[in-house]
Amino acid sequence: MIKLHTAFTKEIDNTEKAVQEICEQLNLKENQLKNSVGIVHFYYECIETGLYKAISEALPFEIFGCVTAYLASSKGYGDIGLTLTMFTSDDVDFSFYTVENMNNKTPEEISNEITEICNKMSEKEIPKLAITTMPPMHHYSGDNLVAVVNAFKKPIKLFGTLAYYLGEEEFYSHMIFNERLTIDTLIFLAIHGNVEPQFHVGSSFAFDTPKSEPAIVTDAEGAVLKTVNNITALEYLKQQEILTAEKTITGSTIWALPAILTYPNGTKVVRAFIALIEGTEYVLATGGMENGATISFSVLDGEKTIASAEKIINELNQQKVNDAILYSCGARAWSLGANHAGEAKKIEEAAIAYKQNHNVTLNYSVAYSGGEICPVLDNEGKFINTLHNYTLIACTFNKLD
Repeated sequence: MIKLHTAFTKEIDNTEKAVQEICEQLNLKENQLKNSVGIVHFYYECIETGLYKAISEALPFEIFGCVTAYLASSKGYGDIGLTLTMFTSDDVDFSFYTVENMNNKTPEEISNEITEICNKMSEKEIPKLAITTMPPMHHYSGDNLVAVVNAFKKPIKLFGTLAYYLGEEEFYSHMIFNERLTIDTLIFLAIHGNVEPQFHVGSSFAFDTPKSEPAIVTDAEGAVLKTVNNITALEYLKQQEILTAEKTITGSTIWALPAILTYPNGTKVVRAFIALIEGTEYVLATGGMENGATISFSVLDGEKTIASAEKIINELNQQKVNDAILYSCGARAWSLGANHAGEAKKIEEAAIAYKQNHNVTLNYSVAYSGGEICPVLDNEGKFINTLHNYTLIACTFNKLD
């Protein structure tokens, strides 16, 4: 089995104190087992202060992770800080695989390398899970990644995130792997052994009160939605009164439009539509689509963001599962407006209720994401790796006795 132990610090300008806090909270002498790795999420200034490097040097196991705009754990939360989650076990093995220098490779080259890695991971047995951390890239998306892995007869289950940075200046160091910074490395943590991960997905918009009737995607190319019900995407959104005559979203101050896509095999995925493509009547999404999918548009809803976070933790409570790593879409924070810490607060409140019910602390960590990767079940009960938007995803590793 795997045990998770979390640590959190806001001391990003005091490297010595931050390392001390992380080590004390992890309590390695008492908690570290035979095999261990660490997942780290951090505010971008942790790069400038060298905190990520100091923590890597202080810990006796490998770490990996990425920048995020907000983070939380069972030890605290905030928008400026660093979390480290230690995975540790006596009967589970951890191994790393990477795709390097992605900016200098074609999509076909990247896909071929991912295929080779999946074969290597599965030489003795298929991993129970591969935790995945990926940089945002123009020429290779999370959809590309999951499509390659799903093409296998028995796909490896993927769970992870696209690095998410929210700031005005361009940022060139999204990822860390031990003491190394990188902007274009895809990292897999393969997990083999005595563990059966479980997956949980919640959305932050109104599935039950969509703003449009279900329609059919009649022409899509990658992440570009061209026509719906055989009319242009722009015309469709105007007809549904989702867009105004000035091409802004009705009742919203930001251009961010969620929709749920349902594919013929029964899998559902949420997509974020983020812009009209200049000179066309097409709409750009943050992930790919398929012709023939049913699509329903909705609106961001702060109350449902909070409710979906509470629902997932309550689900963990009811199912008596523990040791959870969660990723929340960055757009969920947009839906909360000035109450950007609302989701973390609600998760903390639900975790308190969890402890009251089970007399055990819920070990968890949360980071905001530019795209959430988590399997979902199709009509045949088969897990399909999926890139999500507007979701809170969770992977849990233990069931309480």
